[in-house]
Amino acid sequence: MFRLASAIASAVLLAGCASTPKPASIEGECRVFHDPGFAVQGKTSRDQRWISGAQEAGIASCGWKRPKAEG
Repeated sequence: MFRLASAIASAVLLAGCASTPKPASIEGECRVFHDPGFAVQGKTSRDQRWISGAQEAGIASCGWKRPKAEG
């Protein structure tokens, strides 16, 4: 009985991880902010940290493609 209860509880908890639609808050941001399509460089190290964080968030949440490294 305990195994069945924990299997059902695990299935319910993990089902939320498998959902495809994005939450409305993320979906709205993906419509406002667009992938620049190229690597953006900041003028200062503080600028670059902000840009890198925003770009990583776009890659993780909106499915942006990672820009190719220059060099």
